[in-house]
Amino acid sequence: MRKTGNKNPVFLAKEGFMNTYEKIEKCKMIPVIALDKVADAIPLAKALYEGGLPCAEVTFRREGANLVIKAMKETYPDMLVGAGTVLNTKQVDLAIEAGAEFIVSPGFDESVVSYCFKKGICVIPGVSTASEVAKAYSYGLRVVKFFPAEAAGGVKMLKALSAPYNMMVFMPTGGISMANMASYYELKNVIACGGSFMIDSAAIKEGNFEKIKDLTKDVVKAIEEIKSNSSLSESIEYPFDKKDVDDSVENKSDKKISLSNLSDKKIITFGELMLRLAPEGYLRFVQADTFEATFGGGEANVSISLANFGAKTSFVTKLPSHEIGQMAVNSLRKYGVDTSLIVRGGKRVGIYYLEKGASQRPSKVIYDRAGSAIAEAVKDDFDWDKIFDGAGWFHFTGITPALSDELAEICLLACKKAKEKGIIVSCDLNYRNKLWSKEKAGEVMNKLCQYVDVCISNEEDANDVFGIKAANTDVTAGEINSEGYKYVADELKKRFGFSYVAITLRESISASDNRWGAMLYDGNDYYFSKKYNVHIVDRVGGGDSFGAGLIYSLMQNESPADAIEFAVAASCLKHSIEGDYNFVSVDEVKKLAKGDASGRVQR
Repeated sequence: MRKTGNKNPVFLAKEGFMNTYEKIEKCKMIPVIALDKVADAIPLAKALYEGGLPCAEVTFRREGANLVIKAMKETYPDMLVGAGTVLNTKQVDLAIEAGAEFIVSPGFDESVVSYCFKKGICVIPGVSTASEVAKAYSYGLRVVKFFPAEAAGGVKMLKALSAPYNMMVFMPTGGISMANMASYYELKNVIACGGSFMIDSAAIKEGNFEKIKDLTKDVVKAIEEIKSNSSLSESIEYPFDKKDVDDSVENKSDKKISLSNLSDKKIITFGELMLRLAPEGYLRFVQADTFEATFGGGEANVSISLANFGAKTSFVTKLPSHEIGQMAVNSLRKYGVDTSLIVRGGKRVGIYYLEKGASQRPSKVIYDRAGSAIAEAVKDDFDWDKIFDGAGWFHFTGITPALSDELAEICLLACKKAKEKGIIVSCDLNYRNKLWSKEKAGEVMNKLCQYVDVCISNEEDANDVFGIKAANTDVTAGEINSEGYKYVADELKKRFGFSYVAITLRESISASDNRWGAMLYDGNDYYFSKKYNVHIVDRVGGGDSFGAGLIYSLMQNESPADAIEFAVAASCLKHSIEGDYNFVSVDEVKKLAKGDASGRVQR
């Protein structure tokens, strides 16, 4: 019979994913259980509950673990019961159906972790090395099981891990006992311990559950004494934002988006618009006496392309109210981009200097964007309710959050508001090593990508930002293994639940000649475009024109195969046009996509 009395006073009456961590933290010790008989579940739960530990990790090392979980939860509904030694997704389903509140795996199994994200259940994977901790962190996890604790280095190892991974919290399990648990509890990065030493197997066989109750009371008493004699507090200070954890897991489930009825919706792009200064032709900086002045920037380039395709698009940024700022605004407005949402203020327009490469000499970019109006923007500058009125799509790149910590927060606010309004979000990862480190990029983009539906990456970004690398690929040598990028796309989808992952595949023969193609993954199939041999006039903005082509074709509800062909063809044509902006029409793109690559004069 189900008990419906008051909640155990150990727990707070909160709801949500983060509450599972808080319950674990309050228990301090999670009994690890492996029962041979399901009939022992209820008396054992009673012993733990009345002994002061209303919690348990029921391991799938024994048949019927799910039935044990179910019996405990039905009898003691406010008892914290999780599933341990979970090795596959079938066991996850069994545990959830039985009422488990959390999943514990002995190691970091990507399929189990991703499936738990999809199901929205708390998962605590096992780690024992720094590389495994790093992988858990890259998945957005901040609480992990340290297993086998004593064999993996115990307290010394956890102290060593606390320096580089001070944002992580551990639940050591394996070899924990009454004799050594105090040394673990003294560590600030320990949320709780897992142990089975109070689960006396002989007492269970004898049916002596009073003994287990007494052993449990001894554990609780020992923990209380540790609290009174050391710095162990009732509640640890989490080295991360608790809400970010809830948001991270909530948004990792597969994102289902509808592409119907989008063709008339407005597309919002958000980022920096810069003044571009470039020597004439292929002159080097040191040769130049004059520089050609134009404008460009990742998201602005996307808006220009979309406007040329006939789409309704608005660019959002912050620009000074002086004449140079107005020149920047005019460079968009004259091609049909809505600039009414641009915030005016600040002191300067960011600048980038471009030296175009040729043959074996690469192009070179020098940024002078520190202190630009958008880099110094604050949250109150942007009214996202107003900005998103009538919008169906929001696009940003990894460049924008790299400009300042405040802009990273602004991007996060924008993404959350977009999802709240049912707006599709796309992001081009666009890693720039001159703007931030790979570690900072991974940390920030991991948060933002929880809200992204369509992820765009080049052949290097996924590795630079998330450490996901395609096998048998050497970008500098121009060697691209297309099959390896299937793995990259699949890993990105597993990690973030993207609806679509698009990866551009550039084979750099030289600065003047490239082979150009791309792949689109929809979670079921991989679509590879045809490859183009491109003789480059100007490659800056090539990725942005690809992103715009993909957004446009998806909003037209084109098939994945047609969408990727359109995007690649649009970008191929951009490589023949001077400047950041892509000035091509839908008809021109479709003609190339259908196979007319002759370049013959059109009369």
